Amino acid sequence: MSQTVKEREKQAKMKTLRKELDREIQDQLEESGVLETLVDVQRYKGEAIREEQLKDPAVAKKVVEALIFASSKPLSPAEIRKATRVLTASQIEKIVLELKDEYQRQERPFEIVEIAGGYELSTKKEFAPWILRIELQRKARQATQSALETLAILAYRQPLTRAEIESLRGVDVSGVVSTLMEKNLIKIVGKKEVPGRPFLYGTTDKFLEHFGLKSLQELPSLSEIQQIVESSVKKEQLLGTTKIVDVPEESVSPRVEPEDSGTPEKEPGIESNNSEVEQHGSDAPAKEN
Repeated sequence: MSQTVKEREKQAKMKTLRKELDREIQDQLEESGVLETLVDVQRYKGEAIREEQLKDPAVAKKVVEALIFASSKPLSPAEIRKATRVLTASQIEKIVLELKDEYQRQERPFEIVEIAGGYELSTKKEFAPWILRIELQRKARQATQSALETLAILAYRQPLTRAEIESLRGVDVSGVVSTLMEKNLIKIVGKKEVPGRPFLYGTTDKFLEHFGLKSLQELPSLSEIQQIVESSVKKEQLLGTTKIVDVPEESVSPRVEPEDSGTPEKEPGIESNNSEVEQHGSDAPAKEN
């Protein structure tokens, strides 16, 4: 028996096995009521479209269009047939052709393309520059968040090597480190005495200036940050419990300004946010550098 025949037999057996597994899984889902539960979840202001309604060509077209639209990858005719249960391959092909023609006549900015044996909704090429703008905005937001996380780690744990930062963040930071150095927010402060002698990074004076700090000692300690987070009140709770009470004018005492004690006024910034901690004196938690 030739190698080609053996390969064909092997592929046929695998195909049969896949079909059997699909049927078995489908039966198990039906018995457990999972499919019915999924249908219930998809309901929104009305009943979900039922299988018998797919006999109406207009309804079938909407369902196929919704399936292609919602899929994150090319959707094959077999997958559509399995999802609808009642539509044949020829019916699905006819619906897709109708949708293509409809999009073209209406000059829609998207079209159905056939990729890897499946159907996929794709934006037309002339709209690519506009979509790219949105993508660049998204990437810019991600880059900003990544840069802030890296800065926070360095501010509290410096000096650190790039590998140590990556270990703490769990992602590659080479691009972020380069960007922060270009912005003069971090700098190389030395080399670590380990094999390879990697660079050590720390924050710059511009970092302090940018965040309104005199020194790194003015950074709130981690325990202070935790206290702030734990004592924070949700907006919904505040609005739900606060009551407005009318107070007669004669019952309101005039405000008495305190006499000047000679203590200079504190500069706005981090210190003003930590006034609660400072009032405790020696009981305040030590600041972590």
